[in-house]
Amino acid sequence: MNPHDLLAADHQSLRKQAEALRAAMEKGPKTLPRELDAFQKALQTHFKKEDGYCRVLDDDKRVADRGLVHQLRNDHAAVVFTVESLAIRLRKNGVNPDWRGRFDNLMKLFLAHLDQEDQALFPLGRKTLSPAELETIAAHMKSCE
Repeated sequence: MNPHDLLAADHQSLRKQAEALRAAMEKGPKTLPRELDAFQKALQTHFKKEDGYCRVLDDDKRVADRGLVHQLRNDHAAVVFTVESLAIRLRKNGVNPDWRGRFDNLMKLFLAHLDQEDQALFPLGRKTLSPAELETIAAHMKSCE
């Protein structure tokens, strides 16, 4: 499978995990810490894969929309930080209105981020990346698992 298909499959899986996380939040706090931990681990692995993808795509600054790649990589940092913050807040205070608000804001950012990658980044990569570069990315992605 090529990197684009693998990353798109990751996106589908992450969307499902996000929904499971939301459902766990609504059901009660019993499974929420476990769901949040699984989501956090999946995100970290996925973002490592995408960082390798972006690094190769952004090599030699050949992407005309310089802001796109930088914004998406900054989103990764914001999402990782926010999920960690939510995990800490969950352990300390449980699910409260503040936690729910922060969670909702995270999901808005995260789902919009996935959409932007699917609709802008991956089509750009499909046009730009050579077969050799795709092989390099696939090897990097495999090393992240």
